Amino acid sequence: MNRKHTNIGLTLAAALLLGFAGGCSRDNGTDTPPTTPAQVETLTIEGLDDQTWVYVSLEEGRTVGTSPLGDVEQDAVWKARTDWDIAICGELLRTNSGTSGNGSGGIQSVTNKSFNALDEAPADGYLTDTDDRIIRQ
Repeated sequence: MNRKHTNIGLTLAAALLLGFAGGCSRDNGTDTPPTTPAQVETLTIEGLDDQTWVYVSLEEGRTVGTSPLGDVEQDAVWKARTDWDIAICGELLRTNSGTSGNGSGGIQSVTNKSFNALDEAPADGYLTDTDDRIIRQ
């Protein structure tokens, strides 16, 4: 798989939590106005292929580095880093969690409703990376 340009829409869970966590609450008999929904941010990642991991920071909205697929030494370096959230290599995905990283990330598939219908990120049900699980886009 050789892609020169891939456009990936990434919606940050933190933005969902902050942007949609509003609503009405009572405080001394007055309603708190709802917060403005967060905007969806799109991050364009160029140069994706099936031989190179591209590491992305969702907080910074940018690529933070790359490493060759199958390079055990580089995998160990990236596992120790906490400045990335997701890595993409062709159709493969890694999160900074479990066997891939020391971060507290994870991934999940929301199947009981459309992504656009989510008001906030789910509280649980996230999968962390394991050696025997391959997550494909």
